[in-house]
Amino acid sequence: MSSTQAETAPSYATGVATLYDETHRGKWAGLAQPSIASMGNRANLIGFLEHHSNDTDGSFAICMAGGSGNFISKQLYDAIPGEHKPVLNTQDKAPVSFLMGDSQESIGSIIMPFLLTNKQTGMRFRIKLYALVLPNLLMGMFIGTNPETNPWLKGQRWGAEIEFELDFGNNNIVFVEGC
Repeated sequence: MSSTQAETAPSYATGVATLYDETHRGKWAGLAQPSIASMGNRANLIGFLEHHSNDTDGSFAICMAGGSGNFISKQLYDAIPGEHKPVLNTQDKAPVSFLMGDSQESIGSIIMPFLLTNKQTGMRFRIKLYALVLPNLLMGMFIGTNPETNPWLKGQRWGAEIEFELDFGNNNIVFVEGC
């Protein structure tokens, strides 16, 4: 690691660095209706729960595709051990529209902490996203690529490899490898 990289890299000495946190962001301002504008049934990224049961590695499938907002399945939410489970805000319900014209009512919202792996360093980092919990989402998590709700998602490259460029500000750009 060059001295420049060392100066700008977050410290991992105390654990996993949080590079993005929407804890105080709350609802997406000006968003008419959260939507999943994709079939949303093919994972293109793997995330990891920081806290999970001992009989799993904590990995879960994420689909990053067209849509507005972030969504997790109730099944994934239920897989988080009780002492680490984010509080479900049941007052924050919203209809979520799907590509094929259907919709589903969320059961509430959470701040979803999860880990991704920096492709260049191999180190894991944490992000915390405001997400609606859906009772029947086919994927563990769906992240919409609309820049209004996810301005940190700057680019995607498709080809032999899938790669996502994430820009968390202050010249903190991270690449994650898709699947």
